[in-house]
Amino acid sequence: MRNLLWLLPLLLALGWPLYGARLSDFLAPPPVPVGDDEVRERRPTEEQHFTMEQVRFAQEIDGTLEWRANSRDLRSGAGGEGFFLTGVEAVFFRDEAEQVWIDADHGRYDQALAVLELEDNVRLLDADGFSLRTQALNYYEREGRVSSRVGVEISGDEVSARGQSLDYFLVDGRYELSGEVEFLTVP
Repeated sequence: MRNLLWLLPLLLALGWPLYGARLSDFLAPPPVPVGDDEVRERRPTEEQHFTMEQVRFAQEIDGTLEWRANSRDLRSGAGGEGFFLTGVEAVFFRDEAEQVWIDADHGRYDQALAVLELEDNVRLLDADGFSLRTQALNYYEREGRVSSRVGVEISGDEVSARGQSLDYFLVDGRYELSGEVEFLTVP
């Protein structure tokens, strides 16, 4: 009887064409429905995006409010490139008091670089009564600096100025205007 035991593997190997396909189908996992299969295939290749309306967000450092922004709508960028904003209203604080107000039609906030880029009809008003108009303005959060390189117009109670470049330091309220500056005082 022991000598016939070697015949069992031989019969299994020779009979495989007869029963192998049915056995493979029986042991295979159940098929995935078409809808789920499509979702599974897309997950690794497509980015997740979101859009929010009427958004307010703020930046605090060590419990002190640095700035706050409102946006009509906010959407995420592809590949984690930040947030895109529409209808931006931002307020910057110094010593817990509102110091600078900025409005713009569009903006982009890059979290990695900590830069808020504003464009299209940018208007800035500071607590001292100076107002500024430009087409593009960047706020460098780490430096506490507002900067424009596309031409600016500044006006106040008794002064008006134009220039190509502007750096405004929020810490001490200092302006640096450069590049073909026109300066006009009003008596």
